[in-house]
Amino acid sequence: MDNPKDAINVGKSQLISSKMLYEGGQYRDSLTMSYYAMYSFALVLLLKKDISPKTHEGTLRQLAKEYVKTRLLSKESYDFLYNGRETRNDSSYDYSKIFTEEDAENLILEAVNYKILDNINIIIKKPNVKL
Repeated sequence: MDNPKDAINVGKSQLISSKMLYEGGQYRDSLTMSYYAMYSFALVLLLKKDISPKTHEGTLRQLAKEYVKTRLLSKESYDFLYNGRETRNDSSYDYSKIFTEEDAENLILEAVNYKILDNINIIIKKPNVKL
């Protein structure tokens, strides 16, 4: 996925999937999809700068360097993604951990309220910025 528009579409689809999984009581999988939605939205910003990290850790590092340190993205938004990754790791690899409806709902809300979507819209509306 090297196209920012594709990343936006994938992120939106993942968010819809997360909500459907949540509504079906599949909280563990809902958490995973919420994280991946946020991750896809983060990739939009990096792909805009022709940066295509190979790992999730690389994505976080590059996002911090290119957007958080330059104050184009808030630390709060970055933290949503960072914490979402930790939750995704738990939901994918900690088989004994129980995830609640509240856990899934909170991560969906973070994904929906994730300020990166606002940043994408602001950045693409600036002169000389094309997706």
